[in-house]
Amino acid sequence: LRGKKANTPQSIRADRGRNLALSKKWCVSLSDSELVDLSERGLKKEDFFMKIQTQINLQEVTDLILRKNEFDSFLDCSTNLVSLRTLDLSQNHLQRFFFLCKDEYNLQVLNVSHNKLEYIDDNAFNDRIPKLKILDLSWNRLSIVNETMLEHFKVLEYLTLANNPINNGIHENAFWNLKALRYLSLSNVSSSYFSSEFFKTLTNLSTLDLSENPIGAIPLLPANLEELDLSNTHVSRLRGIYLPGLRELKLNNMKNLTELLLNEFENLTSLETLSTDGSKALTFLKMNPFNDHILPRLQRLSVRDCGLRTLSPSLVSIIKRTPILNLENNPWHCDCKMRWLSVSNATKLVSRQIKCRSPKQHANKQLSEIPSYELECDDDGSMFHPVLWASVFILVVAITMTVGFFLLRRPLGRWDIRRKNRDTVTYTNVDESSNDLVRILAVNERNEE
Repeated sequence: LRGKKANTPQSIRADRGRNLALSKKWCVSLSDSELVDLSERGLKKEDFFMKIQTQINLQEVTDLILRKNEFDSFLDCSTNLVSLRTLDLSQNHLQRFFFLCKDEYNLQVLNVSHNKLEYIDDNAFNDRIPKLKILDLSWNRLSIVNETMLEHFKVLEYLTLANNPINNGIHENAFWNLKALRYLSLSNVSSSYFSSEFFKTLTNLSTLDLSENPIGAIPLLPANLEELDLSNTHVSRLRGIYLPGLRELKLNNMKNLTELLLNEFENLTSLETLSTDGSKALTFLKMNPFNDHILPRLQRLSVRDCGLRTLSPSLVSIIKRTPILNLENNPWHCDCKMRWLSVSNATKLVSRQIKCRSPKQHANKQLSEIPSYELECDDDGSMFHPVLWASVFILVVAITMTVGFFLLRRPLGRWDIRRKNRDTVTYTNVDESSNDLVRILAVNERNEE
């Protein structure tokens, strides 16, 4: 169960390697340490605290892996973890855990993901673990993050709260003291709004994941961000984003993003990777007006599996200077608007990625295989106005004739004729003869006398 790095079994080395790799990624320095791996043993807390720890000197253990067991709670008072730096309690049945019985721990990595935690109080997160640098709370049942929950973690660098039903239960000062934080994931926390106050003090934040949330607007973000994920949100425009240090932007599976105007990225001068994969509603990708200085450092552009039907010539400079382009699986309509792609060798390479879906005569062909003279547009524009005016004229004539017909056919059922002396004669039962003469039968006539 226990051993040094040089002579641990392969499974133990692999687990330790994963923790060290995560630590290394976020610049957490963990020296050679003694690791105990008890994952996937079906252990309950009684098995560990009453049996296992009698066989192990836990005072020397620095990395304790208890993943995929049946712990429903964990109490530090039941064991001696004086040297512990990494504790992995993920994929258990934890409803609570406590750090109460030692003034200060050396704990740097804590993973309690994939459990049943609904609330974390001061008995779990307190000033006894001030050296914590990596904290994984993802895939629990947390519904609130109050202003004191994380206040003691002044050196914390990595935090994920992803996949918790938090909704709008994050206090605006919840991250106030996390000034060393570099990575923050709030993915799929069911939040419709993120206050700009959340990120106000996170001056060292480099990676932010807000994906899988029904937000419609982008909050004010730290200017030092390098990676931003807004995938599968309700954002429809990206106007006014000022992130001069941003290197990667993910806009995958965006339901409301119908048009991507690259001019809106004029302040993303360091952007290297832009991805909109799976955004089916995206039908327009363009630059208007043309600006050759937009996205000067772009290295990878991926618009795979979107709704694009054509490419605007305004993108020619972006296409020529971007080394990696992915335009596959779009419903391309190969007509005269796509001819410009065969102008230069740089754009010809792009045409090899474009598989036409329409018109019918070009379906399932590569754009590069179609001669430019066969890329034709339907000339509907020249016929539109004459046809429109002819239709209007015919409609007016038809209405005029219809009105005239009904006026001439007005029934003559009753006529009133006023004479000069203002007496009136009334005739009814007007009848038409066969020779179209009218015979009037008088029914009432007043005597002039």
